[in-house]
Amino acid sequence: MKTGFFYSKNEIPSYECPLCQNGTMLPEIEGMFVRQTGESIALSKLDKSCWEESFHTELLRVDMCCSNQECGEVGVLIMLGELFPPDEHQSEAEVFFRPIFVTPAPLFFKLEDEYPISINKIAKEAFSLFWSDPAACGNKIRVGVEVLMNEQGIDKECKDKNGIPRLSKKGRPKPISLHNRIEEFKKLGSTKSVCASALESIKWLGNESSHSNNEIIKDVVYRAIMVFGAVLAQLYKNTPLDKEVNYSIKNINFWYHPDEQKKWPQT
Repeated sequence: MKTGFFYSKNEIPSYECPLCQNGTMLPEIEGMFVRQTGESIALSKLDKSCWEESFHTELLRVDMCCSNQECGEVGVLIMLGELFPPDEHQSEAEVFFRPIFVTPAPLFFKLEDEYPISINKIAKEAFSLFWSDPAACGNKIRVGVEVLMNEQGIDKECKDKNGIPRLSKKGRPKPISLHNRIEEFKKLGSTKSVCASALESIKWLGNESSHSNNEIIKDVVYRAIMVFGAVLAQLYKNTPLDKEVNYSIKNINFWYHPDEQKKWPQT
């Protein structure tokens, strides 16, 4: 299953079972239910002729079940139907559906045995949050970056030259900002420097998710998840970051890096 993709009613997507990771979550057609939620007017222009059609928004609910009988995990997939106008390939308007909620959440990237248990736990939580609360998902991935820095041996608390934690006025260890931790990570070699730049983009998204009232763009959150997965693969599986990852980093920075936001037209 891929976020943002559209499917016909006869092409309900399946995905790897996140519980056993041996079976496939398959749709049970008998458990399919369509509900109309409202009416909208679809307008389009085709070959210089206009068409207009009344359309009741549809929600498609599908029961899912793991194909692995020893697992037997069950779930629910909800998809939103949108009316597409006729084109050169079809003479009539057609309704296509895109996933808007699914439980159990599919794994957006493979959680390898080499990855720390703490990282895989946070990743699973982020996968679930993606479908219900993109802002919380963005913040969860940022937490994942913090935990990754822990796993990579980057200090999270200020220490003196003897390695003794510096305390605040309240007697608590002074934390090191994620920004500074990533900067320290950059110094550990060229590979980790490249990974650090990728993780920095997630930090900007996480900051926006935590402190802004603006709506967080779901597609950008998805890109952040995949960037995080690519960084894990680089660090623990020695899989180089590809061009798609670099594009995603630029996309995240465009939306949430403060320096990029300053370039936006002012209204």
